[in-house]
Amino acid sequence: MRAALVALALLAGVAAAALLALPVPVLALGDGTSEFLGRLDEGEQLRFSYRQSIYQVPVFEEFRREGDRIALKRVRSSDVRSIEYLRWPSEIRADPDGMWSSEAPPSDARELVIRIAPAGEQRFAAAGWACDLLSRFGEAVVGVRAEQRPVAQLVLANLFRP
Repeated sequence: MRAALVALALLAGVAAAALLALPVPVLALGDGTSEFLGRLDEGEQLRFSYRQSIYQVPVFEEFRREGDRIALKRVRSSDVRSIEYLRWPSEIRADPDGMWSSEAPPSDARELVIRIAPAGEQRFAAAGWACDLLSRFGEAVVGVRAEQRPVAQLVLANLFRP
């Protein structure tokens, strides 16, 4: 009986280890010293918001995860000038909520590189999580990538998130 219990416990441990090693899709933000991981499934939307430095208005860049790439889909702002500044060929529309928006030209990136500005109010958010860049990394340069990581790494990152 004891041998059966030991075998069962061993089997449960192996199964738990296998589950924790399974890869899950994440968005990884890092500055080379520290890292933030947030779950980001295939096709899931991601928003990067910041205060535009010329017109001092909030801008919202909307991305979608497409495999190991981050595709910019649309940009929105309350000030049309911040959209015009981009000089995209797409039409700028007035949205019903008082915002202005424009569809992004085709793009997909394996990595976004962002310099964190003290007054930039830069933030990434997806379903279930958000990361304020200045409070998380300070004045630094961060790389942002869509990756696959083991479940255990995502769980540990969320347990010890500052």
